[in-house]
Amino acid sequence: MSTNHSTKNRSYSHLSASERGEISAYLKMGKKTAEIARLLGPHRSTISRVAASLKFKIRMENSYTQMSTFQTVVNVS
Repeated sequence: MSTNHSTKNRSYSHLSASERGEISAYLKMGKKTAEIARLLGPHRSTISRVAASLKFKIRMENSYTQMSTFQTVVNVS
């Protein structure tokens, strides 16, 4: 049987949509993750994960847009 030897009580919570929006805005302004963490409160690793997630979503949206444009061009030709 394993036991948790940590003496620290941890509390976790998800970021709200507005917090993610703030992070996105700060990233677009060119702020570094550590600076955003100091401004908003979450750990800088949390900010890094949100930044990576946002970059992935943007890449997927761009990929979808390019596919749609290509299909339109192919269908028109």
